[in-house]
Amino acid sequence: MRKILTILLVTFTISLFALKNWKVYTNTTHIFDVIDTGNELLIATWGGLVSYDLDNNSFGKTLTTIDGLTNNDIRVLDYLEGTDEILVGTAGNGINRIGNNDFLTPLTEMLGLQSNTINKITHNDSLIFVATKSGVSCFIDDPDFPFPLLLRNYNVENGLSANDITSMQLTQGGNIFFGSTAGLDYVHIDSMDVVTSWHHLNSGNSILPSNNVTSISISSGKIAIGTDSGVFLSENLLDFTQAILIDDGLAIYPVYVDDQLNLWYSYGLWDLDRLILTDTMDIAITRISAEGDLEIWDKNESGLTTSKIKGFKEINENVIAFSWGEGIFLYNGVDWENIKTNSISANVVTDIEIDMKSKVWVCNGHYGDGLISKGTRGVSGYDGSNWINYNSSNSDLISDNITSIGVDTSNRKWFGAWSTVNSVTGWFSGISVLDDSASPEWDWITAYSDSIYNNCISHIRRDSENRMWVCSYDGGVSVLDENENLISRFTLPNDEYQKVIITHNSGNRVSVGSYFNGLRIWEHSSIPNTIHNYWTVPPFSDLTSSCKVFEIDSKDNNGIEETWIASSTGLFMYNGEYWYKYGANIKKKVWDGSQWFWNEDNPDPEYWYYEGQERLYGSITTYPTALFIDPFGMVWIGTQDAGITIFDTKRDKFVNLTTENSALISNTIIDIAYESQTGTLYIGTNSGLNSVEIGISAEMNQEKVLFGTVVYPNPFYPESGDILRIENKSAITMPKGNTYCRIFDLNGDLIMEIEKDIYEQFSWSGLNKAGKKCGSGIYYYIISAPDGQTDKGKIVLIR
Repeated sequence: MRKILTILLVTFTISLFALKNWKVYTNTTHIFDVIDTGNELLIATWGGLVSYDLDNNSFGKTLTTIDGLTNNDIRVLDYLEGTDEILVGTAGNGINRIGNNDFLTPLTEMLGLQSNTINKITHNDSLIFVATKSGVSCFIDDPDFPFPLLLRNYNVENGLSANDITSMQLTQGGNIFFGSTAGLDYVHIDSMDVVTSWHHLNSGNSILPSNNVTSISISSGKIAIGTDSGVFLSENLLDFTQAILIDDGLAIYPVYVDDQLNLWYSYGLWDLDRLILTDTMDIAITRISAEGDLEIWDKNESGLTTSKIKGFKEINENVIAFSWGEGIFLYNGVDWENIKTNSISANVVTDIEIDMKSKVWVCNGHYGDGLISKGTRGVSGYDGSNWINYNSSNSDLISDNITSIGVDTSNRKWFGAWSTVNSVTGWFSGISVLDDSASPEWDWITAYSDSIYNNCISHIRRDSENRMWVCSYDGGVSVLDENENLISRFTLPNDEYQKVIITHNSGNRVSVGSYFNGLRIWEHSSIPNTIHNYWTVPPFSDLTSSCKVFEIDSKDNNGIEETWIASSTGLFMYNGEYWYKYGANIKKKVWDGSQWFWNEDNPDPEYWYYEGQERLYGSITTYPTALFIDPFGMVWIGTQDAGITIFDTKRDKFVNLTTENSALISNTIIDIAYESQTGTLYIGTNSGLNSVEIGISAEMNQEKVLFGTVVYPNPFYPESGDILRIENKSAITMPKGNTYCRIFDLNGDLIMEIEKDIYEQFSWSGLNKAGKKCGSGIYYYIISAPDGQTDKGKIVLIR
């Protein structure tokens, strides 16, 4: 691929405001594969497709799903030199094809693939071989068709010893080798359709130390086979009688034979379910030269920072080792040079917190013990330019399974670790406290100090009085001051489980959510205690039994305090007097004291959706998993699998964002947070982090320059519900202060003078200063800032 594919994302207009400057943050240091396309390296990671310019020694753009990939988890790459086409094998969405700076028709099960989970790809002229978890597919790349055509599929019925192929190598002579947990299968590509032409090597008919083949490498007739019990090495590709074993009994992964016939390998086993390398050693890389000389590099020696090696390649006569978590290592003959992107530490984002210096902090743990596939990698901080990552190996972070983050008044970060047992060596439980005002300094809070109930931490937050509320799963809630001193603590009344996972203060109300038993409310401004009668429960079962509360937020609605709850049983709102439940079929129900009421016999737009109205969750059956109320009163509702719904409660409008109509990286939303200085909303998902600018309030507006204006939609159609936006070009707001907009007709008469809206920009509905509709025609606007800056433009209004 000669140029990086770029797709321009247009601004997404929502109601009165626009979502601008979408960005995606994924981890790209965990590498599955690397290929050389001549002028650049393409790097397959679990967070997208990365390019590296070999001439300038710099990273280029990372392609993700917002650019057109069908999956960010890329398992293998192949470069078709004849057509300058890249084949991108994914973990569940088949093969993406990139050519001529565009995405071509993908190869999927619809076109004959055995499975959309791709393990390996190789080619011979126009033949393309794809190893999947369900067998091997052979395609022919015919230039007369827009996509390769399936020739045949191979599985245990017609040649293979197992369907889930872990490794595949094709020689220049046309012999193809397949590794699996059943040993080694090989055949010439001209004879694949003849079952008796297939050969099978296993521990029963050879000295192969194990049938679990982890990797294969072939060069000039020399073959190395990595297994979970050693290396099988043969100087003769098709005659294994003189083969030898190396490191018998040790788990070997991966193996590589370079062009000079040197053997390179590392130690470990690949755990596909958890996406980790296990059984690794302090020895990172071993090389045995063609003459038999042995050289060993240990972890943390000669530039190597890990022993978790995922593969080897030869680039420009230099061997590179690509790793699981530390990027690429280039061997220059003496030392290893690290080539690594600066990125977030993992692709699961379970909690987001903004500190007092507008730095974004995220964690990726889970409510459970042990590792998860794309998380449990510690915490990450982002200052707008660079990421810094802390884990239990490179810092004093107590565990990599961090589930919650809080920030105290000294801007120290509190990282809560989830653990009921210390299931991973080196992990502990409790709270790690980071002071990064200068050099990082760490402190710890544990139950042994009697300040918190137990060390399994489910939630941390700071309230408006700068107290830190700490939820201990299987325990209760502890309230600490900024010096970590205990102020008070309490458990939930009449709750035998005490699986507390969230608290929220809002004025005269404290809401406490649990993992199993829904919601409890303390109807007072004080810190709750266990036995007082301020405790209440919702008067219906939806929020009291077999219910998990994911998030709680609140807002002021004309002096009435509204508490919003996202739970496994739906979206609820409580205003101190009435309970409301919102759904995809019935817009709103109100609890009347004995049952849910929605004026069933007389459809009322207050409760029912009107025809054509966009609905909560886009009418998809799902439940809310994240909740955030922005400074403008919009309720952002993240869901389990339907993206985000933005609920404008004043205008009774819903807008749905999904991976299909926006730059969302995933439809599974876990957390949402807002950075007020830049007006940026951060969205945590199960596949990475999104950010998007939504606007800032007048109090936060520091803009001084009127750069010019952008008007959209133009022409605009008020009768179709359009709202005209006039925005400061390249800025998130108009200049602060008394900046105003005047609109004139063709005769020069003043039609309307507009003040800035809540987003510190201008919006016009097409009405004049008398509140009447302006007719179709051309209008002119003039923007005037307090210091004399002006800008003007033309508007086309069509009724």
